[in-house]
Amino acid sequence: PTAEDYEKVYDIPIGKSPVRGNTAAKVTIIGFLDLQCPFSARFQPVINQVLEAYPGKVNYVIKHFPLSFHQQAKPAAKAILAAGEQGKYWEMADSILKNSQDLSKEKLEEFAKALKLNMKKFEADFRSKDTDWEKLIQEDYELGLKVDVKGTPTYYMNGRKTRSRDLESFKKEIDTLLQFRGQSPTS
Repeated sequence: PTAEDYEKVYDIPIGKSPVRGNTAAKVTIIGFLDLQCPFSARFQPVINQVLEAYPGKVNYVIKHFPLSFHQQAKPAAKAILAAGEQGKYWEMADSILKNSQDLSKEKLEEFAKALKLNMKKFEADFRSKDTDWEKLIQEDYELGLKVDVKGTPTYYMNGRKTRSRDLESFKKEIDTLLQFRGQSPTS
């Protein structure tokens, strides 16, 4: 495999993906995730800490990159999208990533019930929008291939791949980006 290029800035359109945080934030983190991947799950709390540390200044987008050997990753992505139809995209994403070891249909329904989703609508959306969501997930996956995603999770900050995986590393990069954009990290 070729070496990672951490200096290259990729064009990663947000497209139809929901944005967590201020859409006008100076820093956008895009995570290519496989929802069944234990590493994607492990680093989600760090992303949440980053968002809490930089309210209004950093936002976050998930791009779906289901790996072929994780059979429950696509259904989990569709469950997030179905929950999103009822305004609970991020809550479902958090539930799934906290419990990524069991993403059976029953477990996904359990998460939906815990979020107090309208279950008839959730199940109907899950079935009726399957083709659209399959296309959306495939578009995310193909985008990941274009921007050199080699595994999950892969994170980008303002289009540049990052090695950051802990709060302090993310803060260092974010502070540099905020200063580069003429904004003090504390303002």
